[in-house]
Amino acid sequence: MLYQGLTRSVDLFSIRNIYLAGFVVYQIVSPASALRSESYSGFNIIDPSKAAKWFLMFDYLFVLLFLLSYHRFGIANWFAQKLTKGPATASDSLLTGLAISIVIAALGFRVVGYTVPALSAVSINTCIALVSAACAVTGWIWAARRVNPAVLILVAFVVGVSLVVTLGGFYSRRPLISVMAGFAWGAYHRWAKNLSPTQLLISATPLVLIAGLVVSAFTAIRSHQTSSTDAQGTLQQMKGANVSAGTSDLLSGQSVGSAALWILDTFPRDHKYDPLFSLKYMGYWWVPRVLWDSKPEPLSKNVANLAKLRGVNRDVITIPPGVIGYAGAEGGFYAVVIYAFFFGQFTRFFDQLVRLNPGNPYIILPVGCSTGQFLGLARGDIAIFTNVALIGFVFSFLLIYFTSMGFGRSRDAREIPEWSRAPRPLRR
Repeated sequence: MLYQGLTRSVDLFSIRNIYLAGFVVYQIVSPASALRSESYSGFNIIDPSKAAKWFLMFDYLFVLLFLLSYHRFGIANWFAQKLTKGPATASDSLLTGLAISIVIAALGFRVVGYTVPALSAVSINTCIALVSAACAVTGWIWAARRVNPAVLILVAFVVGVSLVVTLGGFYSRRPLISVMAGFAWGAYHRWAKNLSPTQLLISATPLVLIAGLVVSAFTAIRSHQTSSTDAQGTLQQMKGANVSAGTSDLLSGQSVGSAALWILDTFPRDHKYDPLFSLKYMGYWWVPRVLWDSKPEPLSKNVANLAKLRGVNRDVITIPPGVIGYAGAEGGFYAVVIYAFFFGQFTRFFDQLVRLNPGNPYIILPVGCSTGQFLGLARGDIAIFTNVALIGFVFSFLLIYFTSMGFGRSRDAREIPEWSRAPRPLRR
């Protein structure tokens, strides 16, 4: 990843690399940490050695086939080409109005949406998409005028409101990560991607460290979060958080590795495979439960009961085993092969959109709005996260596109700035 990023054959900050970073933490480090400590978060694993060998083999197989799919198959490229209509540009004044409009809309959704219980789930995903879009747009603007006082005020306003929206009432880290990653995505693709490796390292390291500390602090206190906790209360808790413990918890991948090891230890000996359920659930998910009361639940909802975990509320707790864990419960070897090819193409589609539209904020910024979903995709419910990533992209694209029409839109590509030079061809 680092080599290809420095040689610019694949962007260092790409959807592929975001996905692989999550995979390393949740599907390699997490099970390795559980095996080393022999602490399996309450899961009764009869033969850890056997489960570990299967996990290692599936990890190698998944990564190799994922990269083969990403670099050698052209289905995603064909779809991305169909969505590419030519270069487009937008003035920073247009984007400034857009960012302010979006973040105010997100705040309104956060305040009003949560008052209607039936809309709470929709409000969560809508808020995440909106603040991610606003921060991505703001990062794009800031990248061209990094010391301009007016732009710094805009950054403070948009990021501040986004933190108010994401730090209150959320147990998940994804909203917080989406805000920071969205801003970084906009700045990277307008400015930082064309820096020399040394300049990029100097510029990015302090920001990465600050973002890491913030996420670690939130990780340390998120078990105390409730739906009634506001942003101010969350910030007060984060000030006294044990950042070292949060960092350790963050990098260990928590109980994901233990859950996946338990699945590889018990399926299909004690429980039957549910062949490729996650692919089917990608379709099921769109059907409201009020219309389908018996709609199947993903494995993460049932794993606590199946494993007979003690000391937890089995009917409430959700423990996703990650992509290898899901594959292990949905067919084993052939499921690993299918999911590796699927996610290789899925991530390539978004990266190809960016490569085919250099300097086009109407494409680049909506792609960046799903970075939080892609980082957690290797850990979470792969069906749900896949769908939510698609929703985030489509919703953000339509939002930016149609809102910009009210401000005026330009497709004049005669003067494409230096930062939008087309990258080198992606190595196949």
